Amino acid sequence: MKPQSHILWQSNDKNITLLDVPRSIAAAQGTDEHPFHGHLVSSLPPQMPFPSNEPRTPAARAKLAPGPAARLRGEEYCRLLQDALKQVCGHYYGPWCLPRPHTTTTAAPRGEKRKAGSLDDGMDLPPATQAPSMSEVADAPPHSIRVRVEGLDGGVVEGEMCKGRFHFVTDDHEASQVTADDRRGYRMPARSCAVLDDCVNTDVFHRAVTTQAGRDGSRPEFDFVLLDPPWPSRSVKRTHKTAGSTYATIATVEGLKALLLGTRLDTLMADGCLVGVWITNKPAARDLVLGDGGIFGQWGLSLTEEWIWLKTTAHGEPVTQLDGLWRRPYEVLLLGRKQAEHSASTRDSSKVVRRVILGVPDLHSRKPCLKSLIEEKMADASSYQALEVFARHLVAGWWSWGDECIKFNWEGCWRT
Repeated sequence: MKPQSHILWQSNDKNITLLDVPRSIAAAQGTDEHPFHGHLVSSLPPQMPFPSNEPRTPAARAKLAPGPAARLRGEEYCRLLQDALKQVCGHYYGPWCLPRPHTTTTAAPRGEKRKAGSLDDGMDLPPATQAPSMSEVADAPPHSIRVRVEGLDGGVVEGEMCKGRFHFVTDDHEASQVTADDRRGYRMPARSCAVLDDCVNTDVFHRAVTTQAGRDGSRPEFDFVLLDPPWPSRSVKRTHKTAGSTYATIATVEGLKALLLGTRLDTLMADGCLVGVWITNKPAARDLVLGDGGIFGQWGLSLTEEWIWLKTTAHGEPVTQLDGLWRRPYEVLLLGRKQAEHSASTRDSSKVVRRVILGVPDLHSRKPCLKSLIEEKMADASSYQALEVFARHLVAGWWSWGDECIKFNWEGCWRT
């Protein structure tokens, strides 16, 4: 029996999608032939909006007021999101998220109290101290990495060390299990490729792609590339005690731009490659991607779509006010297409398609997995090659690169 779909509701034109965030990640661990039935341990779904931290005085509001372009775009987003909420509420009457096993180390959001019988019922995640650090796993000696393909004798998984890090490929239809010791067991999706290494080590990654292409006859290029960059952020500089909630960020936008351009990802993009970049709501983040000399321009990409992920409570309310000055309840994924020759990244805004994804948020920084939605954009969903950069979990059939790319594939993060 197939597990319940992560897509809870979708409009006929597919411009509005309500999905379950942890279930979207779980679904991406399996294939059509071998669906995955595990449940990702998550945070409690918020039952009500977070208390407002908006500035109260005119002077404070003026200090945070956006510029004309950002204000206009924010107003357009508000109208789009309000319409999406109206459509979902008018056509869908089920739960806004599926039951999720939760972590005991996560307090209810913003002082919220847990209610009996709510959607947070489930099993608990072991203490964060039981989870191995990614550097500890990546630096393990070669003989300590053991691989088993579930359901098959012997299994075929290639693992090798690369300057103290490792990359591996699972080329069977069923998932694999990589174990470094008793507490370092990881579930690896079928046909997944991973390079567990810092994204500054570009040569290591490019060599892994080229080597693997030579081994299996695949193309050393990608049809889809997804990036969730470590944007500079004051909030994530604080210490987070929750398992899976900490991650490194780059200190400045300029430093992040240098990091992204240094990956030389444009040399691995096929003609017509679709590239998605998650950005924060700060104008500087958008400008780094779309502005003059920005990432899209440098990589020869033209903006084609914007996907806005609206975070809601378990009852369908935005977790903060839509037009908040300090914090907004949505994140934006910019999607661009690779052109035959480098061209300007700007595009007539009237031709850029905007879509809305609604979902109840999970652990800090955990995004919904958009594999099923992205595959609809591929010329051939059965044979495309995809890469996720700064990944924190693997996806069946995709490459993943980053120093935390198997973080949420740890067995302790899953319940069956």
